[in-house]
Order: sequence, then C-alpha cells, then structure tokens
Amino acid sequence: MATTVTHALIIRISLAWIHLLALGIGLGGVWGRARALHDSLRQPPDPRAIRRALVADTWWGVAAALWIISGVWRLLGSTEKSTAYYLANHAFYAKMAFFVCILALEIWPMLVLIKWRTGKAEPDVREVGRIEVISYVECALVIAMVLAAVSMTRGLGTTTGSRSDLTSDSLTGLGDSTDVASREVAGDLPTSKTPPSARSISASTTDVDLLAAEIAMPITGIDPARLHDSFDDMRGGGSRRHEALDIMAPRRTPIYSAAAGRVLKLFTSKAGGLMVYAADSSERFILMYAHLDGYADGLRNDQPLERGQLIGYVGSTGNASPKAPHLHFALARTDKVTDWWRGTPVDPLPILQRAASTR
Repeated sequence: MATTVTHALIIRISLAWIHLLALGIGLGGVWGRARALHDSLRQPPDPRAIRRALVADTWWGVAAALWIISGVWRLLGSTEKSTAYYLANHAFYAKMAFFVCILALEIWPMLVLIKWRTGKAEPDVREVGRIEVISYVECALVIAMVLAAVSMTRGLGTTTGSRSDLTSDSLTGLGDSTDVASREVAGDLPTSKTPPSARSISASTTDVDLLAAEIAMPITGIDPARLHDSFDDMRGGGSRRHEALDIMAPRRTPIYSAAAGRVLKLFTSKAGGLMVYAADSSERFILMYAHLDGYADGLRNDQPLERGQLIGYVGSTGNASPKAPHLHFALARTDKVTDWWRGTPVDPLPILQRAASTR
C-alpha cells in the first residue's frame, strides 16, 4: 500500500521537476541562441558564433520536447490538478496561447537552422538578424508563460464552477462534498477575506506526532494495517484525487469520534451525503466523516467530543453505492478550523496505523 503512494508521489515530483527544469533550459537555450547570433554579426566576425547558436538551438529543442511531454502528462494524467480544473482556468489558456505563439514563431527559424546544419545553405546576415529578434521575442513569451503558470497554480483565472477542484486548499478535495465550494460562492457558507492559500498549511512532524498520539479508528474491530490506502486514487473518471480513506462496514455500524475535540459542522451535500466535520483537541486538524446513514442522537454543532464518542452510523448517502456502505474518513491540516470546509489534505491511514501500533 505504502509503495503505491510512494510511486504516485515520485511521478508527481518527477513530472513537476522536469516541467520546471525545461523552463530554465528553454529560456537559457533561446537566449543563448540570440546572443550567439548577435556575436556572429560583429566585425571581425566570430567564427564559432554560429556553432554556439546551433548548440543553444539544440537545447531549445530539447526543452520544447520536455515541455510538451511533461505538460500533456500532467494535464491528462491529473497528477497535480484535474483536467477539468485546467480547462476551466483562464490562466491555463493564456499559458497555452503563449506556447502556441512560440511554436508559430519558431517554424521559420527551425527550417533555416536545419539548412545551416545540413550545409544546404550558409548563414545570411538578414536571416541571422531576424532569428535573433525572434529569439528575444520568444524569451519574453517564455517569461509570460511562467507568470501564467504561477497564476494558474494559485487559482487565479479559475471560474466559479471549478473552485471545488482546488484540492490543495479545500476539504472538497479530501472528501466527496464537491458542492461545498460552489455553495460558499453562492453565499450558503461563510467566506473569509483571507485567501485560501494563505490559510492552508502543511502538517509538520510535530503535528502528525500529536495527532497520532490521540487518534483512533473511528470504527471498532477493524485493523488499519489491513486497509487499502486509497488516498491517491483517482475518482470521478480521473477528474479528482480521493484524498481520504474508505472504511467498508455494514450499514448502521456505529461510527465513533476518532479524536477528542468538538463538532465543527453537521453538513449535507449531494456527493458526501450526511457528513460531520470535527476539530481535534489541538484544533490543528479537521476530521471529516461522510456518507453517514444517520447522526447519533443529540449530536449538534459546537458540541465537545471525546475520543470514542458515538457520532453516527455507516451508510451510503450521497454518491456512495447503496451496495457498498462505508465511512469516507478524511483529515486536513489547517490554521483556522472555523473554515471547516478548507484544509491541506493529510493521508489518514499511515497515522491510524502508527497510532494502532503504539497502543
């Protein structure tokens, strides 16, 4: 199980690394090509300048190939965000427009440089000057691409309908409550003046140690070592990451609070069904329980919770299959539990396994 998660993480890191590395290689390559061509026009001419230009052009081509391969993989493979997120983001289209402009500008220089490489033509002063200018323009477009990419990953340019896919900042990415963000936009949920990214922080080792010392399985009689880690599984036809743990159990199996703390919100959504959002005792983590068949009698918002206290029953409300009742259990690290619908996803299974092994 842990191996699957590790492989998925390695792929994500590798693709991001290649994509960012290609930006640096490409910018350096096209800038080096422009400067080498400029040097070839000096008097007396530099006999090695054209060779340097061709070498820089090769690196420029390598970068373009890496951009395309890693970019398409990240887009269609949903390794960072879902394909739907990108297709609903204006900054993504701006980035692609810059890329298409670069490709269009590069067609003529590429053909000319091929003739130079194969000896079918000698460098012409006018052609050298034009390719130099085009190279500078392409440098500017590469820089604009980076700005568009950064804006895209920070959620700028995202339409209202795709806000629920901001999985790095939203509990909708952790759970199945995919209509939470749209209800926030519609005014059904409170909003904060602080941008989501400013409130979203990662779980430190200290945070995880604290939670592992407190947390317990929300369903008794189940060994977490035997559960499948579905945190990185893709759902919705590959449009979103699961970022939670599914615990299969018969309908009406009691669900107990996994940690001491308090109820943040009893919530109902089309996807998650009956849900409970709770905070741990340190109020660093949000715990989410979804697809409940019903709540425990008297359960209410802001109610204090003890670990092991009954909060509800396993069901299949929301988008869960009636033939497969289960608890959808999710964790998120946050610095503001009052924004109970937001947080940075944390894989609950390793924490539950660690907690079980120490008791």
